[in-house]
Amino acid sequence: MGYGGASIAFIAVYGAINGALALVPIFPYVGGGGFLPLCVVFEAIGPLILGPIGGILAAVIGGVIGMFISPATYPLGPVDVLLTGILPALYVALIINADDNRYYILSLIAMIVTSVYGIIWPYIWPGVAGEVWSIEFMLAGLIFWLPWLIIELTPIGKSKIPEWARMEDPKTRYLGVLLAVLMGLEFWFIPWGNVYWYIFDYSVALAIGTFIAYSWWVPTLSVITTIIAVAVVESLKRSGLPRIPRAIW
Repeated sequence: MGYGGASIAFIAVYGAINGALALVPIFPYVGGGGFLPLCVVFEAIGPLILGPIGGILAAVIGGVIGMFISPATYPLGPVDVLLTGILPALYVALIINADDNRYYILSLIAMIVTSVYGIIWPYIWPGVAGEVWSIEFMLAGLIFWLPWLIIELTPIGKSKIPEWARMEDPKTRYLGVLLAVLMGLEFWFIPWGNVYWYIFDYSVALAIGTFIAYSWWVPTLSVITTIIAVAVVESLKRSGLPRIPRAIW
């Protein structure tokens, strides 16, 4: 018995690994003051290993476990289960399975909702005292969503990236993985990062500076995630384990 073709045991074990990796630092925040946990990397590649449903379920399990064993990584509690735990898996799962019309429609909905959220939060709604939304704020944030939404609307996003990620040629396969991970994490950064702008009353100028400062950070994280994904996927391809539907190994 399983979900999306992945056994309950496999999902549970992978989820527990995600939770434990909340304790392991992988990438510092720009300017210091904290670190991104390794669990985000493994949550993002979960759908590649367990398929979309199994990967997202494992991220839920990992997020809940991580919230209790590493509260510093999940300072917002259940909200961070969504932001730090579930969303990396969700975005990547939808993008790398966009060749299935169901996932493609969901990916477009998720991207559009996230894009609108990134434009209006928090300076149009709910508002930050003394701060006024500006066109410069919107322009600074475009790099995190506009190019990737455009790609998703083309055959590259609809069929080529999912196809490349499942090809036998290693270079082509991992180009597809890199693009799917990059697009997913770029969208993930928007809600994950700017929820704190409201909590800490960021000025518009500081928010613009944050967009600029993290413009290199997410692509670098995506490369790190892809390198780890390559190692895990290649190991699974050689393991002899039954292949999971919609997984890429």
